[in-house]
Amino acid sequence: MKITKEFILLLIVTILLIVNLFNLNSVNTNVKNYESKIKKVQIEIDSLDKINTRIYKKIDSVNAEVNYITNKIEKVDKTITIVKNNTNEKINNVNNFGLNELELFFANRYGKN
Repeated sequence: MKITKEFILLLIVTILLIVNLFNLNSVNTNVKNYESKIKKVQIEIDSLDKINTRIYKKIDSVNAEVNYITNKIEKVDKTITIVKNNTNEKINNVNNFGLNELELFFANRYGKN
């Protein structure tokens, strides 16, 4: 019996087909196992998404409070600046008074004794 190249090639292809069929069966069973794992992971992802949504809402709420407080602080700072400027203006005006003007100021303010 003469073994030809075609016969050897056919034999190799047949062996590969048989090996491939056995491997396909094991792959199918692994797919089912992985599908269940994927479902479990997806449930956990959904749960984490809900938690993230709650966290983002809290962050937004805190950011809104921070903005509100920052605006109040800016208003208080402006008021302090205005009072400070008015006080400095009055102090500078008092420094410019002469002796006669000071006497007149206090006499008008508190009356003469």
